[in-house]
Amino acid sequence: MISQREKGIYFSFCTAQILLALLLFGLFYLANDFFRGSWLPAPGAYFQIMAVMVVALVIEAATRPDGQRVNAGRAQRKPAIALSRRQSLWLAAGFGVFIALTRDTSISRLFLVGLSVLSFPLFYVTNRHGRHWLFKVFRQGNLRLKLRTVVIGSEEWCRSVQDKIEAYREFFDPHPPLVCAPDEPVEELLAKVSALHPDLLVFPSREFPYETVSQLLALGDRSGFRCWIPVEMSRRHGRRFEVQDLGGLSVLSPPTLPLAVTYNRMIKRIFDIVVSAIIIPPIVLPLMVIVWTIQRFSSPGPLFYRQQRVGENGKIFGILKFRTMHMDNDDEARQASRHDDRIYRGGHWLRRLSVDEFPQFINVLLGDMSVVGPRPHMIAHEREFEKFHELYGSRRYVKPGVTGLAQVEGYRGEVKDAKDVRGRARYDLFYVKHWCIGLDFRLSLQTLGVLFHPPAKAY
Repeated sequence: MISQREKGIYFSFCTAQILLALLLFGLFYLANDFFRGSWLPAPGAYFQIMAVMVVALVIEAATRPDGQRVNAGRAQRKPAIALSRRQSLWLAAGFGVFIALTRDTSISRLFLVGLSVLSFPLFYVTNRHGRHWLFKVFRQGNLRLKLRTVVIGSEEWCRSVQDKIEAYREFFDPHPPLVCAPDEPVEELLAKVSALHPDLLVFPSREFPYETVSQLLALGDRSGFRCWIPVEMSRRHGRRFEVQDLGGLSVLSPPTLPLAVTYNRMIKRIFDIVVSAIIIPPIVLPLMVIVWTIQRFSSPGPLFYRQQRVGENGKIFGILKFRTMHMDNDDEARQASRHDDRIYRGGHWLRRLSVDEFPQFINVLLGDMSVVGPRPHMIAHEREFEKFHELYGSRRYVKPGVTGLAQVEGYRGEVKDAKDVRGRARYDLFYVKHWCIGLDFRLSLQTLGVLFHPPAKAY
């Protein structure tokens, strides 16, 4: 609610940062002039660089995730660093694209690199302290922008909500809470509220009869004060929800995950296609010949093994793997063990080095999987594993991956007990909630190390 009401401050804050970045540009340009003893060549081109700065920072602000947008209070150190790094990288990327397109040799590359580096401390200081100062400027000396706030309800409920209200004094002018019993006559309750003349009334709908809630809302409309009804599911069960509007139908929805955003999905899909196109021709195709040769001597039969797995949103798809077991396999659902007699000679090395997994890049190219994501399991295993972690099904909110955070952290191979399931689920859920394209890059590179140094349970 606060972020909805303060969008103007967010835009003002972003505008102030852009102006400060331009000021930094001017000072850095003058400093170059002072130390060089002459102006930088082609000053007109540097005006174009200024325009690139503005465009890059505007696009960054427009695409910034909600969790990194401005809010009340001073920012914590780590979020401020992450946001500042994001802004500096957007700036550097804008310079790089401009130079690549124009091939302008008159612009000093050292100047652009130095400007990108200097922008980070500027962004960090403003992100850490500047937005708090901006809120104070907007609110300073104008008490009527603060809402006279009254919290009513049971003593325990008032105490918990009052603490949260007190933490946002930039917005609220909190009065002592009005403690009342749920069965208090509605006429007396309305009289007490009217006598306080609030701007904002906060009360729990679950503690009052429907008639009392209706009359409190009607009193607010008539007397000109706002009514807030906190979302009890969020407060009682530790879950966060957001209000979504569907053509006039307001619903409470869990917070939007990064890969529910169309822009992010597009970026991830491009990454998947590029990586698959790089790996399939030079690696997967030669491996097909090598594996086929091993199979001819050890266990003749189909080159590929296709198995039904659970994908995004529960969609069933056929995963492709190089066949590493004999054809007379009577129990597909049984997990491979260390001395599994179903694996043919040479198949153990194919599995240990993850050679059997490479055909899954074809699944990635077809769109059933992603390069990075939670590993897909068989339907029977999914039903079994979800008993051991209360949020296990949240893994299915994204496409399954050829590799993932859990695999990089050592959770690979046979699942022996509930501890293995919970460990995998913990890392997979972290990935689902904190996805970014940089994380995909990092996990892809770390997977190379896992291939050369496979864990003990890789069999």
